[in-house]
Amino acid sequence: MRDDLPTRVLSALVGAGLLLLVLWAGLPLILPTLFLVLWLGGLELRDMLSRRGIGLNLPLFVLGGGLLFLFSLPQLYWHFPQVPWREVALGLFLMASFSHELLRGADLTRFAFTLLAFLYLPWSLGYVLLLRETPDPGLGLWTLSLPLVASFATDIGAYFAGRFFGRHKLAPAISPGKTLEGSLGGILFSFLALLVYTGLVREVFPFGLLELWLFSLLLSLAAQLGDLAESMLKRYCGVKDSGRFLPGHGGLLDRIDSLLFTFPLTYFLVVLFT
Repeated sequence: MRDDLPTRVLSALVGAGLLLLVLWAGLPLILPTLFLVLWLGGLELRDMLSRRGIGLNLPLFVLGGGLLFLFSLPQLYWHFPQVPWREVALGLFLMASFSHELLRGADLTRFAFTLLAFLYLPWSLGYVLLLRETPDPGLGLWTLSLPLVASFATDIGAYFAGRFFGRHKLAPAISPGKTLEGSLGGILFSFLALLVYTGLVREVFPFGLLELWLFSLLLSLAAQLGDLAESMLKRYCGVKDSGRFLPGHGGLLDRIDSLLFTFPLTYFLVVLFT
């Protein structure tokens, strides 16, 4: 196995530091950052899919994703709680996508993958805006930090456990380097990390041990599923990395793949638990 631990750790620390800075600043900085991630991630998806001869309706993807971000702003839910804003954005995107294909060639493959990209990236990232204000702007930063801690801990735990104890392949057809032992190590380290973290901010997360174990287990599994989902997409497109966002470290989607699954799940679990 190639010894890339120093670069992985450094990349994770730098990325986590910048991410925490953005999240700490709140919606005024989070919203433009999400628009940037939407654009860069859309470019990576377009380039990957083009290797299979599949088109991506990038202008509609960006416009629809931007509308979804605006419709995910918590203020809309505070003032108009009876309106399912995100579902409205999804419905408008579907109608716009169908209309575009009816007028521009009826490419159903392009329609299907544009919809997949919409659900994969902006739909998942929109929950960042909701989490940042849950249960209120003061405590929202701590809520939003939960998927970050769980995802990074899972990645680190899986890396070490897989490196030293990995024997049984987890998903050889999708990601040959991942092992069952690595997966279990990620789950365990995620639980330990969240145990320490929530213990430091007990007044914000009054979880019992059983609740915390279930919480960390689901988030760790979601993080690994997000990683495997992106690996499946890359294998389908025949690429090793999603792009060159960080030289030597892969693309933007390679950095946030696990978060795309843990952000929505964290929001669902926090609403359910609290």
